[in-house]
Amino acid sequence: MAIPAVISFTLFKKEPDYRVVATLLGVLLSLFYFLQKQRLEEMKLFREIFEECNKKYDALNKRLGLIVNGNNEQELTLEERQTLIDYFNLCGEEYLYYQQGYILPSVWDAWHKGMSWYFDNERISRLWQEEIKTESYYDFSL
Repeated sequence: MAIPAVISFTLFKKEPDYRVVATLLGVLLSLFYFLQKQRLEEMKLFREIFEECNKKYDALNKRLGLIVNGNNEQELTLEERQTLIDYFNLCGEEYLYYQQGYILPSVWDAWHKGMSWYFDNERISRLWQEEIKTESYYDFSL
């Protein structure tokens, strides 16, 4: 509230002090620059996290597909269990980034829908029910 009052007083008095006007203009431009730079840094960080998470998911995607299409009556192999643990860790990591504000809500919603699709699978769900008891996934749950 004080800054607009100073600006009004300075600009609308009979003979404005141009040094004060220039200083105020400099402060406003610096503030704008700082806010713009901050926003660009946040977007850069978001992009890095987004790309890293997608890269990790891409590495798991084929193996996850094989698990989903497997026989629901069969126990998971050691390799399948490790793939799912890696996926659960990725889900927890993504959730943590979302909780910290690094992931946009629209991106989290899309990721969460994909996670739900996997977690609806009987084989994956059984392992998840075991794993959730360990509380190792940054409070992530479905």
